[in-house]
Amino acid sequence: MTYVPDPNETQEGQLRRAYSLGLKLKNSGLDEEVIYARLEKQGISEEVAKEVAANISIQRKEDLVKEEQPFYYSALVKVGAGILIAIVSLIIAPGQMIIPVGFILGGIILAISSKQKIK
Repeated sequence: MTYVPDPNETQEGQLRRAYSLGLKLKNSGLDEEVIYARLEKQGISEEVAKEVAANISIQRKEDLVKEEQPFYYSALVKVGAGILIAIVSLIIAPGQMIIPVGFILGGIILAISSKQKIK
């Protein structure tokens, strides 16, 4: 069913309707062009649909960064803790070097995977 635009609808009303429709599509995993096409199909003007689709994509990206940020920081803490343990073990037992490989490699892998999701 296609929406029939109201000729008396103001620019603000159309913008509000476009954002409400766009926010419904935000978590659906659709890309910017598909959101734009769906908004235009609902009778939203081309300029408003492009603006809303771009803003929805930006908001989705910002949400992903906020979600992944703690994992990235915890990965850096793990790497730092592993290096600190290695330094302390070198001071305590100078002839024997203990390298906490699990901390360091686990932290590096977690940091890389978080960074790739953020990009």
